[in-house]
Amino acid sequence: MAAKAAVERTRFDGAEKTILFFSSASHFFTHFYMFVFPALVMPMSRDLGLPLSSVLELSFWMYLVYGLVALGWGWISDHWGHKWALGSGVLLSGLGFVAAGLADSFAALSLSFAVVGVGCSAYHPSGTAIVSQGIRQRGRAMGIIGIWGNAGMAVAPFVAGLLNLVIGWRTGVVVIGLMGAALGVLALITPFAVERGSDRKVVGALKKGEAGRLFIVFCIGLIFAGLMYRSFMLLLPAFLEARLGGLLDSLQSLVRDRYSSVEKLAAFKTFSATVAATIIYMIGISGQLLGGWAADRFSLKWTYLIFFVSAVPFIVGMALIPGPALVASACVFVIFTHGMQPIENSLIAYLTPARWRSVSYGVKFTLSFGAGAFAVKLAGAATDAYGIEKTIWIVPVFVILVIVNIVVFLYLSRGRDLRH
Repeated sequence: MAAKAAVERTRFDGAEKTILFFSSASHFFTHFYMFVFPALVMPMSRDLGLPLSSVLELSFWMYLVYGLVALGWGWISDHWGHKWALGSGVLLSGLGFVAAGLADSFAALSLSFAVVGVGCSAYHPSGTAIVSQGIRQRGRAMGIIGIWGNAGMAVAPFVAGLLNLVIGWRTGVVVIGLMGAALGVLALITPFAVERGSDRKVVGALKKGEAGRLFIVFCIGLIFAGLMYRSFMLLLPAFLEARLGGLLDSLQSLVRDRYSSVEKLAAFKTFSATVAATIIYMIGISGQLLGGWAADRFSLKWTYLIFFVSAVPFIVGMALIPGPALVASACVFVIFTHGMQPIENSLIAYLTPARWRSVSYGVKFTLSFGAGAFAVKLAGAATDAYGIEKTIWIVPVFVILVIVNIVVFLYLSRGRDLRH
């Protein structure tokens, strides 16, 4: 009987599976949408006749509101229901991409991408909250939804590059926008929810003042983590295209007869770089499983530190190692920096009350993604001044700042074993 009960505890029930499905699918599209833009920077630059820095500027408002509006979505989610915030966000972001494909000016294009950012900002406060409150195996569930978010991130460069090659970037973003809008409608008409202010996962409680202090310190680190995350993801496709130039030129020679025009050859080079980025993201998915497994078994705060420290040598290696070996180094970096996400989200759930869970995640993502938007400005300025290959060095700087913050958190929480 004990063995049977243990098996039952490792399974998701029907309600948990529904929550997990829509949270996972919405997380997929959220990250898929956020990573379509970096993959299209090069072809958009060529098509619009704009320098790289100007095209990067197009995404500033998208990434800024992606973070800033998250807190508002968190309030909506806590008061009106996680499901309604989740479905509405996916629907709105899909419509934003449709508008981007139809936009006929720089301002309209920037506004359309901003709408995408507003819609995508709904997921993390609502989707992460409904999982943290409605599923008993919190760490495992966080790892699963993280996998789907990583999958969206992983396939975005490939899909965007392929669509650009086959039908052009404008028609491509219309197609992917309609797909997300359809998911949003399905989420809105399907019944699923959690009881407001409840948690199916019970953990040891901290004193109110202590939890608040730790949460504030933790939030400071989220700002640096957001800058690290956005700068790396924004720079990666273009960095690979620049750094792997010789290898990509060799690949071009194999298809020169088929893609003989300059435009087609450039599109193929972009496509090849996005395939490399997709490989990196796909391998990085394993980090979510590792992080989810660790979150349910070990001290959350110490595991969080270990993941970030382990990432440092690989981002440095990526910046230094020439040729295809840098791809391997980037893969390991992504495994650790994405693997920390289930741990990070579990820590937020540990430190905050259920009735304000969406708002708490809204604070987190407002800080991390809002700060990350300024990585767009920083990356653009640094690329103009130093080139894409040197700009990548801003990423390890942000990783080290996160580690310093975690050390402060460990000191303030000494004597407290924060674990599931």
